Amino acid sequence: MTVVMILLCLAIAGRELYLAFERRRGAGAPEIADIRTQLAALKGTRDEFGRFRSKATGSLEETDARIRSLIAQINDRMVPDVNERLGRQREAVERLGGDVAALRAHLVRRLDQAVAASLGADPVDFVAGALAAEPAARPALAEPYERFAAHYGLRVELADHDRYYLSGRSPRALESDFLDLLTALRTRCEQTGGERTGGERTGGERTGGERSASPRAEGTGSEGTGSIGTGSDGWAEPLVSALRGLDRGGAGIGPLLLARTPGSLVCGVLPLAELLRPETARLLDDPDGAVLRLRDLPDTRACDLSSWPALH
Repeated sequence: MTVVMILLCLAIAGRELYLAFERRRGAGAPEIADIRTQLAALKGTRDEFGRFRSKATGSLEETDARIRSLIAQINDRMVPDVNERLGRQREAVERLGGDVAALRAHLVRRLDQAVAASLGADPVDFVAGALAAEPAARPALAEPYERFAAHYGLRVELADHDRYYLSGRSPRALESDFLDLLTALRTRCEQTGGERTGGERTGGERTGGERSASPRAEGTGSEGTGSIGTGSDGWAEPLVSALRGLDRGGAGIGPLLLARTPGSLVCGVLPLAELLRPETARLLDDPDGAVLRLRDLPDTRACDLSSWPALH
């Protein structure tokens, strides 16, 4: 009997434990199901994120390629232009540096001249000069112009656009030399049949033969610029040839004036008194007017170079 009671108690206890276990397992099932649902959602989210990352990576690579292409286009189009502008600015700075250096050298020379003048030296003579040409043609004209001036003992002190300031010779000495040059030019024109039409020279003007016999023509002048006799027009030939290449323009050194128009090229020596007039400094602004003015000069002061051999 006792054994039966013990077995019955164990059976009852086992049943209660089983029922308690079943109750507990049934209560956790919804939580487990919820957890499983969340895990499935997380897996779906992970898969979606993977697809999004793949798409974003492709989009980023495409965007990066577009950016690289845009940078390449900017480099191809803008960098050369920027480099060109920088190059022009660098050249402008270099020119400015050269101008400043030239101005400084000019100032030093003027101070040296002032010191010498204070010690009793003779003052330095100056004359004005000018060029008239299109900006693109100016360098080709400036080089023979400066060589021509140097042949006559002139130094370029300052060049301001088309204006020149030269030192070393007096206007009167230059007038004599340039008249001798005109004589040589006329002689050459006569030899080639290109003499300017005109009457006999007046007795008050020196003839070509008299000029050839002058001290300047023999190269013995007091200011030592070299021979101005036979062949002196050779120094003028590069300048005249450069003027020939222009449609309009001109050059002037002190009293000497050369004017070029489409139909003519005339050279002349203005009277020194005329250099004091303000309008004389602007003669080359109107080459046609300058040609007319030179044609009004006496034959001994002008020469028509339109038929000069260097022009053919």
